[in-house]
Amino acid sequence: MKSTRIVFGICLAAFVVAAACSCRTSGSKELKTDIHQYEDSTAHSKLAVKAELPVSGKGTASDRIRASLIEVMDGQLSHIGTYEEDRMFPSFEGDSEDSDMLLEYYCKKALETIGRLSQEDYDERIASIEGNEDLTEAEKEEILADMPGWEYSFSLLKNRETDRYVVFLSEDYVYLGGAHGGIIGRGPMTFDKKDGNLVERFLEPSCLEAIQPLLRKGLSEYFSEGGMEVSPEGLDDILMLESGSIPLPAWPPFPSEDGLVFTYQQYEIASYAAGMPNFTVPYGDILPYLTQEAKGLLDLKD
Repeated sequence: MKSTRIVFGICLAAFVVAAACSCRTSGSKELKTDIHQYEDSTAHSKLAVKAELPVSGKGTASDRIRASLIEVMDGQLSHIGTYEEDRMFPSFEGDSEDSDMLLEYYCKKALETIGRLSQEDYDERIASIEGNEDLTEAEKEEILADMPGWEYSFSLLKNRETDRYVVFLSEDYVYLGGAHGGIIGRGPMTFDKKDGNLVERFLEPSCLEAIQPLLRKGLSEYFSEGGMEVSPEGLDDILMLESGSIPLPAWPPFPSEDGLVFTYQQYEIASYAAGMPNFTVPYGDILPYLTQEAKGLLDLKD
């Protein structure tokens, strides 16, 4: 896409925030949150935002988690429509405790950005089609009538909560007018509710070779549930691996009631058609490879 700037007027609908207290908890010490929703569109794009943030001023740990989630939202939405390092608009500089003002800023800026970029993309496609001498006028009209627009859905929601920890999932859908859309985002983020710190290391760095049988078993079960009946030994025929070793997923695993959940993104180890391979490794199996921090968070002992 060219960097040509095109003035594009966007009629923003009134910003509406729908707030509801989250109740997904397995204990009594619930992290109080509000869910904020926003949807709007421009001539060639659609934007949807659903963000769940801890209520501000409820304690140091809660405020730390809130600050981390706001940072995720800032990073995702300020890079909307681009894979480059340069952000598309500055960070919010107002009162970060005012959730309505905070979300209004990011949603309006994101909509302006996706509206401008999708218009530039649309204009370039139009020029390319109209200048293509290999197409008949009828073919040009047919292509122009079915020109796809852009879509971006930002999702940041609580996934699981216990008295000790809370998991939020950052998972966005992006479609930029190509063959298909895709899932991006920061993935699962597990916070210690005692201090609000993000727990990123669940597994010892040296465990990759030792847990290969667990990864193969989980992946074979994932594909078999989809109807492929793949054995752990037969995974090499369908996985895209540089070697015979299955890497850990780019997204960190996160704790569930039954075990540690592993999720691979699209194209990470398999084709797009394979979706996002995911599976749960029971705690009894993964326990020897957990970090001491993870064992303490999950109240597990060797």
